[in-house]
Amino acid sequence: MNGIDLSFAQAAVVMPKEYTTLRIIQVGAGGTGSFAALAIARLMYELKESGKAVELLIVDPDRVESGNIPRSNFCVAEIGRFKAQTLAKRIALAWGLECHYANESFDAEIHLKHSASEYRSLTVIVGCVDNHIARQEMHRAVEQFQGYQSNEAPNIWWIDGGNGKYSGQVLIGSTTKRLKPENHFVGSSICRTLPAPSLIHPELLIDQETKTRQHADTVSCPERIRLGEQSLNVNQRVAVEIAEMLTSMFLTRNLKRFATYFDLETGTSRSLYCTPDQIESAIQKRK
Repeated sequence: MNGIDLSFAQAAVVMPKEYTTLRIIQVGAGGTGSFAALAIARLMYELKESGKAVELLIVDPDRVESGNIPRSNFCVAEIGRFKAQTLAKRIALAWGLECHYANESFDAEIHLKHSASEYRSLTVIVGCVDNHIARQEMHRAVEQFQGYQSNEAPNIWWIDGGNGKYSGQVLIGSTTKRLKPENHFVGSSICRTLPAPSLIHPELLIDQETKTRQHADTVSCPERIRLGEQSLNVNQRVAVEIAEMLTSMFLTRNLKRFATYFDLETGTSRSLYCTPDQIESAIQKRK
C-alpha cells in the first residue's frame, strides 16, 4: 500500500522580508507575459488597496506581430506596437497603477538600479521568456545584485515560467548558492529562501531552442496551433500559475510550494513543497 504524501501539510510558508515598496520586474511580454502582466496588475491593485506601495516594470524589445494574436493577449489593432509599452499603458489607464516599460532586452545592471540597495524595498523578477540568454541575465541578477541581506532575507526573488506544446512549469527561488536544505528555513514553519529556478533546472540556462527556432521560422504560430503542435491555452495557464504563486506569497501569505508542473493534454498537475526533503530531492535530480 502506498503511503500518504504529507508534504503539503508539513510544508513551511514562504515568508519574504518586510518591505515598504514592492518592485516587480517582468521580463518578457509575449505569449505568457502578455497574460501575466494583466494578472499581476490585479494583484498590484489589491496590494495597493491594503496600503502597500507596488510598481511594475515590463521589459521586452519586441513589437506585436500578426502571428502573436492567437496565443498572446494582444489584438489586431496593436500590431506594430511595442509589446511592453502596450501592456504598461493598458495597466496604467485601467487601474491607475504605477507601471513602467522598457522596449529593450533585460539588463540586470540597468533595470535593477537602486532596487537591491534600498533597505526597505523588495524586488521580484518575473521571467516570461523562452530563451536561455534572458534567463542567464535573470540568474546573474539574483547572484550579483542581492545587496545587503538582513537576517538572510533576500532582496530579490525570481519566479520563472516556461512551457512546451501542452505542458509547463513555474518555479520560484531567491538564491543561486547551493545551501543545505535546512538552511532555507527558520524553524519548521517559515521558509526564508529557496533555490533559484536555475538550480532546480540548470538546463534553463542552456540553448535548447535552436531546433525549435529553425522549425518556427517555417511554420507560423496560428499554423502550429491548427497542427496540434502548440496548445492555444498553455501560455495563459503558465500566467495563471505565476499570478497565483505571487498572490499566495504577497496577498494571502500562504505560499507553501516552490515548483508547479502541469500537462494540459492529460489534465494533470503536481507541485513541490517547501520542505527540506523536497528541496534536496529537486536539486539532487538535476546534478
